Amino acid sequence: MPIQAVSSGLQNHNAETRNHRVASRMACPQPISRLAVILFALCLGVSLAWGQNNVLTQHNDNTRSGLNPNETRLTPANVTVSSFGKLFTQSVDGIIVGQPLYASQVLMNDGNVHNVVYVATQNNSVYAFDADSAQGNNASPLWSVSLNDGGTPDPIADYGCTGTHYTQIGIMGTPAIDPGVTTLYIVAKTVTGTGSSAVRNFSLHALDVASGNELLDGPMVITGTAPSTNGSGTFNPVFQMQRPALLLQNGVLYIGFGGNGCDEYAYNGWLFAYNSQTLHQESAFLVTPGGARASIWQGGSGPAADEDGYIYVVTANGTYDGPTGANDYGDSVLKMGWIGNVLSVLDYFTPYNQLQLSQQDLDLGSAGPLILPDQPGLFPHELVAGGKQGTLYLVNRDDLGEYSSDDDDVIQSIPEAVVNELTGVPTYWNSSVYVAGELDYIKQFALVNGLLTQQPVSQTTMAFGGAGPASTSITANGNSSGILWAIRHTNPALFAFDPTNLAKEFYDSTQALQSRDHLLPVIRFATPTISNGKVYIGGTTALQVYGLLPALSVVTGNNQTGVEKTVLPTALSVVATTASAYGSGPLAGVSVTCKDGGVGGVFTPSATQTTNATGTVTYSYQLPAQARTVAITCSSTGYTSALFSETSTVGPPVRMSTVSGNNQTALPNTPLTAPLVVKVFNATGFEVPGVTVNFTDNGAGGTFVATSVVTGSNGTAAAQYTTGPNAGKVTITASTAGVKSVNLQVTVQ
Repeated sequence: MPIQAVSSGLQNHNAETRNHRVASRMACPQPISRLAVILFALCLGVSLAWGQNNVLTQHNDNTRSGLNPNETRLTPANVTVSSFGKLFTQSVDGIIVGQPLYASQVLMNDGNVHNVVYVATQNNSVYAFDADSAQGNNASPLWSVSLNDGGTPDPIADYGCTGTHYTQIGIMGTPAIDPGVTTLYIVAKTVTGTGSSAVRNFSLHALDVASGNELLDGPMVITGTAPSTNGSGTFNPVFQMQRPALLLQNGVLYIGFGGNGCDEYAYNGWLFAYNSQTLHQESAFLVTPGGARASIWQGGSGPAADEDGYIYVVTANGTYDGPTGANDYGDSVLKMGWIGNVLSVLDYFTPYNQLQLSQQDLDLGSAGPLILPDQPGLFPHELVAGGKQGTLYLVNRDDLGEYSSDDDDVIQSIPEAVVNELTGVPTYWNSSVYVAGELDYIKQFALVNGLLTQQPVSQTTMAFGGAGPASTSITANGNSSGILWAIRHTNPALFAFDPTNLAKEFYDSTQALQSRDHLLPVIRFATPTISNGKVYIGGTTALQVYGLLPALSVVTGNNQTGVEKTVLPTALSVVATTASAYGSGPLAGVSVTCKDGGVGGVFTPSATQTTNATGTVTYSYQLPAQARTVAITCSSTGYTSALFSETSTVGPPVRMSTVSGNNQTALPNTPLTAPLVVKVFNATGFEVPGVTVNFTDNGAGGTFVATSVVTGSNGTAAAQYTTGPNAGKVTITASTAGVKSVNLQVTVQ
């Protein structure tokens, strides 16, 4: 059917759409197309993947919600600087632009089952890493492949582009993995030859997730034609970029294209459809068949799909004349579906000020569409869109609103929802939409009866921007334990906020001392992937992994009391364990150092030891030579520390000696000029406080201020003595139980 005919029947189609929606909910969702691969196993595969907490597509799902609702390991209680941080990195050969993907419990070619994280670089390399460890055999990729196919990535310098923040056009869009977790679909751009003989191509690859081997007789070079009135109907890979994420929906791969980063070239927006089982092209859609530009780039976000299988894209600045002209759809939200064999526009929304948006480079399509779950109220089927102008649009998916030069026929628009441009895609959780604008705060807009609050109900206390707005995702355990994750691209850092009150920060990667959690440079629009207790972030040189820190824990020996300078009766034992997605396990070979804050205790055999096969280290500890509480910290780099609290006490008195006041002379009935001072010691020579010393003059008739005196902190007891009436030598005896008495002499004359 010609594009004009399709567009002129939009209103009739909307009624058919509503009827189809009801019927489709009774089965696995499917587009109205002969191309749909309607397999029960495929539907089941989606369910199984969801239960395993996989992240097989950009922003977590085909609605692009950014939500992982099955995260039970990461909670607001443990995402803190004391228990959460950077675990490891894996080096790669170029910039990671697309979002990492995560698949759990994959039987890999090494014969072992792994949780696997997949990343791709602009150098056209694809890596599969163990998602939980970079130790031992996992220090290297489980596999890696180059998709250059004898060529090289397309150098951006060939185009004179500036401000793109990268040097190559290789793999840009986030790949997609099928629900059965067998095949990774990815697009790479290569150039072979040089100068006027250079040939540039985009190729669609289907890779075995277990080995990286090509499947389905791939790769397939992407070419295409579409009806056009101005000669732009042949896809030209020279000036195109495959920036948006791939969408895999009901057996069809949807692949979007736009410009290569420079607006001065003759590019167009394209959306291709490929059969995921054969890699054969099923349709090619040209956004501006009579005009130019109108990229599909969406800040890296992919086309979205609703529960009925309809596809939604948002186009960037370019020609618009709509169904009354040449069917050019610059700066528009497009609802796509199948009419016969043709991927077609079924409905659309274009802002009333589209011309201004196009002329001022205020792409509506700088951000992708977010499909909302069914809402109460008049419009149950909604999507959220927004772009560089900062206006947030709430659009009715049953009737997008088309175009009017006077006003926007949408459910709701919120001007200046963000101060500057919105890129990527918003995030959804618990009837709230989260948006991040350039040089703006991350904001929470609540949905009430199907309408967004006009003002944010909460926002972060800090603004993000400089190299693109913050990229966000949310983890939660259903409707609780929510965490909004955000990447700051300028001065890179990872943040975790309370999504019910964005002013509350749980964690950020700048908090730990000595740059423990330092986030390496990331490219703008980079989006985190969070699953099974870990956060995966693609950087300019490495994959970076954050999670619950492995821990050193006390096994035995805590809270003991012993005499100073003696060995505690129970040895101090510490175990090193890893916090993995499927439980904790002991870690052998970990270097552990224990310190007592310099109070003088002694660790035997040494303060630094290495954990054994059971993950433990054991120390004998001699208490310091003073009475005190001893805080012992056992630590290892990248681990939470084990803490002991021990008490050093003074042993019983064993001897006493004279300190001062001996051999004084005084008149009868006269106080001595100096007190009589003795000191009590224990067996290790330490002064013993709190001991009662009794003084007597053995019947000489003198008097004491107190005959019983308790030793102070320095172990001394001092007695004040007044002589008796008789002249002569007086022996004064100081005594305490269990200790030999000492005698002091006084002369009365």
